[in-house]
Amino acid sequence: MSDFEDQQKGARQISSELAGVLIALGVDWNSEQQLRSLAREALAYKPDASSAPIAPGDIREHARLKFYGLIALMLRTMEEGAGKGEEVHGDDVWKAVARALWAEKS
Repeated sequence: MSDFEDQQKGARQISSELAGVLIALGVDWNSEQQLRSLAREALAYKPDASSAPIAPGDIREHARLKFYGLIALMLRTMEEGAGKGEEVHGDDVWKAVARALWAEKS
């Protein structure tokens, strides 16, 4: 990514998207148990080319896959910030998801 990119702005946008996805999934971001379960799924997810396509109306499954992608963006954003010596983080939703990821990764 470019040196001109605003990592904090990106983190805020990712946080906003995470909040929307959690709502679509019916996950309370204040529930450590629910977030850890979702984080565990995200960490175990391996895209498979042979997977059946998701039905257009399957909002929960689309939200679940979007969550996985947002996790990847979140981690990349933090990694890029760290590479520049910057601490990058979003709002409380971001922090709750990050805590769940670190707890499940351990």
